[in-house]
Amino acid sequence: MSTWRKAGLTFNNYAAVAAKTVRAALKPELQTNAVLARSNTEARFIKFENGSASDPVPILAVSRPFGNGLATSRMSSLASVRRSQSLYDMRNANQRSFPVGIRSFSGSVWVQNAHNEVRENDKPKKDERADHTKGNATKKKTFSLVSGGFSEVKRLFFLARHDWKLLVLAVSLLTVSCSIGMAVPKVIGLVLDATKNALYSSSSNADGDSDSVVRTLDDLPPIVGDIQLYDFFLIFGGALLVGTMANFGRVVLLKILGERLVARLRSNVIKKTMHHDMEFYDRNKVGDLLSRLGADAYIVSRSMTQNISDGFKALICGGVGIGMMFHISSSLASVLFLFAPPLLVGATIYGNKIRSISRELQQASGNLTRVAEEQLSGIKTVQSFVAEGKEVHRYNDAVRQVFNVGKKEAFTNATFFSSTNVLGDFSFLLVLAYGSHLVLQGNLTIGDLTAFMLYTEYTGSAVFGLSTFYSELMKGAGASTRLFELIDHKSAIKSSTGKPFKPVSGKVEFQDVSFSYPTRKTNQIFKDINFTIEPGSNVCVVGPSGRGKSTIASLLLRFYNPTTGKILIDGQDITQLSSKSLRRHLGVVQQEPILMSGTIRENITYGVPNEPTLEEIRSVAKKCFCHNFISKFPNGYDTVIGPRGALLSGGQKQRIAIARALLKKPKILILDEATSALDVESEGAINYTLGRLMRSKEMTIISIAHRLSTIRRSENVIVLGVDGSVVEMGRFKELYADHESALYKLLTEPSEQQHFQQQQHASPALKSSPEDQAENDKNANDPEEDQNYTDNDSPEAQEERRLQEEVIHQVLEDISHDQKSSNLRP
Repeated sequence: MSTWRKAGLTFNNYAAVAAKTVRAALKPELQTNAVLARSNTEARFIKFENGSASDPVPILAVSRPFGNGLATSRMSSLASVRRSQSLYDMRNANQRSFPVGIRSFSGSVWVQNAHNEVRENDKPKKDERADHTKGNATKKKTFSLVSGGFSEVKRLFFLARHDWKLLVLAVSLLTVSCSIGMAVPKVIGLVLDATKNALYSSSSNADGDSDSVVRTLDDLPPIVGDIQLYDFFLIFGGALLVGTMANFGRVVLLKILGERLVARLRSNVIKKTMHHDMEFYDRNKVGDLLSRLGADAYIVSRSMTQNISDGFKALICGGVGIGMMFHISSSLASVLFLFAPPLLVGATIYGNKIRSISRELQQASGNLTRVAEEQLSGIKTVQSFVAEGKEVHRYNDAVRQVFNVGKKEAFTNATFFSSTNVLGDFSFLLVLAYGSHLVLQGNLTIGDLTAFMLYTEYTGSAVFGLSTFYSELMKGAGASTRLFELIDHKSAIKSSTGKPFKPVSGKVEFQDVSFSYPTRKTNQIFKDINFTIEPGSNVCVVGPSGRGKSTIASLLLRFYNPTTGKILIDGQDITQLSSKSLRRHLGVVQQEPILMSGTIRENITYGVPNEPTLEEIRSVAKKCFCHNFISKFPNGYDTVIGPRGALLSGGQKQRIAIARALLKKPKILILDEATSALDVESEGAINYTLGRLMRSKEMTIISIAHRLSTIRRSENVIVLGVDGSVVEMGRFKELYADHESALYKLLTEPSEQQHFQQQQHASPALKSSPEDQAENDKNANDPEEDQNYTDNDSPEAQEERRLQEEVIHQVLEDISHDQKSSNLRP
């Protein structure tokens, strides 16, 4: 008997290479037939035949989270899945399938689910395993036909719960409007019957009296009760005006209701997204997130604004029309409703299909946005490598994916709407034929048949409107799924939970800390590292590239939690603290400073709880040597710098970022290559400011640097090794003087020598001979020279120039020391 083995796999295309790998991994005695299948649910299956029931089979599993538009795929390790008769009913099962990744019902192997997480409630229940073929197939089919998409729709309408009064008023106005409008066919029927009866009465007059012949509308008998036709028309015309005003109110109110609903959804999405941890952003590309916040939100907006108004109108008008048809002739209405079951089944299948296509379309659109975002943000690299043609081809591939999904949507729409049109045409013919028969039998009047046919047309239009409404609603449900994924994501680090941080002095302790990034768990960054940074000290962290220097900053800011061990600040375990409270007392300057669109003042005060005065802003700007260039702008501190500070140079952005961090007056200041974008003079000026802060013991400064000048100014140095451990700690002079120390070897490596030489060549104006340096020293100490140099400067510029002159000697000394260091190795 053949034994079946399956593992759910996800591929972006047919993976013949993966199939070969699986065959190669199997034992030679196993005859394996690997069949890769594609499906709309993005599940792929591999079937193994003629295997032993007890031998473990190594399976190559590829898993990717679907439903969120990610283009990333990750290869899981070879998992051994043991065949067990107790887990499957092998006698009845011809095929088994598992969603995304490898799952062992015994609980020994659990890989990733659709959201790339392992969760206990994802495991199948005991009673769900008994009849895997029949029971699960029925359950899956029932879900797809009945409940698919309506959970998202329910959540969308739940957002409107605060506007229920507005919704009730809108529905009331809509009911009035539809009731009046749907009375038109009945009025036409009454007028036709009255006219016909009057004509028959006049033609049957035996005396031939001309006064009894109907020639004008005044000769018609009363339409309803004692109301004459002219009076009836005036009354009904007034009712139509009331219906028009009610329809106006309905359109406005439901439009406002839809816009409020979408506004709440967008607000909730961005609010939740802002509080997600860094693991979420590691797994999700910016382009895909922009697509969700843009294109997906637009589709939801379209389906919930004008569409919801048209949908309610079609629903109520259709209901009124059906009621009037049954009022006129229940037998004729019953014949018409023979077409209702196939229409409902077709609409349900179509709705689920269009929802799936909408989700697929949004994923393809998200991929398109991601590709465009990568290309435009890296346009300098693209043009530098003359890769424009390659990138255009890659973008066209993404466009082709969107186009293919669009074609699928077009064929689906054409199939459904053409089918409904055919059903509508046949139902109209059948009603007309049977209605004529009822008229001939005397069971129905001409006016009633005419009114019924008009109601059929009105109701058919309403049903078509409901189909369109349902189609757009399912598109919105598919798009909202991707938005609700952002809302429902559970972050490992919740910014608002935990104890408030109570800063004392700024002491930092790492106790047996090990860490691996959640997206790269097999790559260990730290292994049981221990060190202590005393309050008010200036410590520099150095180490080889890619060995976790910047990771220390991420852990201190609690972007991630350590895998094991503790990180204490002032004796408080930061994993027990509110990350918001913690970050308010930490200042950080990153290697690539990010400025927001707005003014310079807004960026310097960014994140400061209390609005500082202009004097406080100027004071910190002077300390960071950016007041002078800010003053040269026509609008000064109110100068708009563009998106991401595009109108500023790299050095200017870096100095503003440092000023922004210092304005917070943090207990701990983290400088992650903070002076890398500065020239040597500006770096020396900033280091001078930081030196004064260090001497004042106002804050603990943790620097992550490669530049020797930055490292030399630190009191202590922590050296990280290639294995993720702390290899040595101590004062710079002592470690650097020891030629056997890890610091000395690290700084005198050929790569580091080249790095230092590049720094020296970056500022040729400052690379001078000893004679030039002596002349500069003389001029710097000459009061007359200084006076002549600053006569034309403002008092603020003079103060800044004086501070720069104070540090220029130290800068030149650093350069000379760097030159000597580069020649230490033969």
